[in-house]
Amino acid sequence: MFGPNECLEFLEASDRSRPLVVRVNTLKARRKDLAAALMKRGVRLDPLAPWSKVGLKIHESTVPVGATPEYLAGHYMLQSAASM
Repeated sequence: MFGPNECLEFLEASDRSRPLVVRVNTLKARRKDLAAALMKRGVRLDPLAPWSKVGLKIHESTVPVGATPEYLAGHYMLQSAASM
């Protein structure tokens, strides 16, 4: 199925961690407002991609992303980029 080099590339890629991504609940928040609120809490983030209007990619966070007041209020959910 794979040659030796392809097998090594596959194993190395599988070992890398995936980026943490959140999906904005557009019924409760706008992406730019949520991004600003999370940045004030010490979260370093960027828009996910040009094709996603609701995704934010989290690069680094000083707070638990799954326990912010915005998360608890339902403004966003943790989700894989492939699911958007």
